[in-house]
Amino acid sequence: MKPYRVCLFLILCLAGSAAAVKGRRFLPEQVFHTETSYDTVLLAYIDTLPYEQTVSWQDTIKETDNPYHLLAPFYDALVHAGEQTVRVVHYGDSQIEGDRMTFMLRLVLQERFGGCGTGMLPIEPFADLRTALVTVRHGDRTMHPVTYRAFGPASQRRANWVYGPMAQVSVMDNRLKDGSENLTVHFQSRTQGTESRYTRIRVVAERDSIIPMEDTVSSYTLHLTGRQDIYGISLESETGVQVDNVALRGSAGTIFTQMNPEALWRYYDATRTRLIIWQFGGNAAPYIKNQNQVDIYMKKVRQQIRILHRLAPEAAILMVGPSDMLTYEQGEKRSYRILPMIDSALREVAAEEEATYWSLLEAMGGTGSMKEWQDKGWTGRDGIHFTREGADKAGRMLTDFLLQPLQNLNE
Repeated sequence: MKPYRVCLFLILCLAGSAAAVKGRRFLPEQVFHTETSYDTVLLAYIDTLPYEQTVSWQDTIKETDNPYHLLAPFYDALVHAGEQTVRVVHYGDSQIEGDRMTFMLRLVLQERFGGCGTGMLPIEPFADLRTALVTVRHGDRTMHPVTYRAFGPASQRRANWVYGPMAQVSVMDNRLKDGSENLTVHFQSRTQGTESRYTRIRVVAERDSIIPMEDTVSSYTLHLTGRQDIYGISLESETGVQVDNVALRGSAGTIFTQMNPEALWRYYDATRTRLIIWQFGGNAAPYIKNQNQVDIYMKKVRQQIRILHRLAPEAAILMVGPSDMLTYEQGEKRSYRILPMIDSALREVAAEEEATYWSLLEAMGGTGSMKEWQDKGWTGRDGIHFTREGADKAGRMLTDFLLQPLQNLNE
């Protein structure tokens, strides 16, 4: 059967049912917080950032005080990427929106360890996607499915806080005039690299469905019928590395404890997620003025890392601090004074919560470096967000840091 003729029938949601995976029932240990403060540290809900050799990786990591030892689950999985999938989920604020930074990470990992596809995409993107064009239609007209998000404007929140691993959900219900959902979702690659091709599609929902392709494709039309919550669509391969870009505009990275955890746990488990990147802090900088406020933010951050460890026990966690950022102070453009304090505090949290830390601020050259990046065309006029060239550079630095222990392996 030709791919464009394939129809996926999504089963009616069974209200109140709990998923059992591999014979285990998910019993979170006090991980669901019902606080309604959204993602705030004295923050607004809007975006504050305008805009196989005998040598193995183990031979390079011998001391437990070496931060790379905490990435062992990821490195172990990469060794077997030829036989199974290795998922990386990159969470961040608008600094990674549109696949910035993540694009380069995915490109290098897939070229070196195999795999293809963009990873998970929303069927109703919050912002323009660099890698793919997603079009949703109902009959002859373009549709915008009802979508709730745990980030962005507060009007888009869902009352029960049940979102998927992308912190959003598109609802297929009986809101269309004919009384039932029947959507056609078309995916068209916009690039030419490994991310532009895929061999299967995973519909991420309460119960995932996987559709294998007859051949490697770069364009596909998927038909969805029935009533269901759709968390995302993953364009992926059966083996190798997949990297999800999950950009949460306006977020300070403190939403994970507020979300219903079961959908996250199921996704991390089903996709063999072995690395979660938590890249936040920039949206907190404009609101934090002193050490006490830093401590309040760090308390929330600590809770996020703990719940991610609990929901993805087989994954390593890499925390990435904020970039340098420019602001006007007494008419002069300069870096936020609080950034080094936030960067240092995030490093301490990582050390205490068994996460690896990478300072993007230091990698750029420290406070004041954003001016130099701006002069070179690596960041926009706002002095905050990377340009495409700057994002690729920052993404390459992140990738080089992550793969440093593997430098003795054959390319």
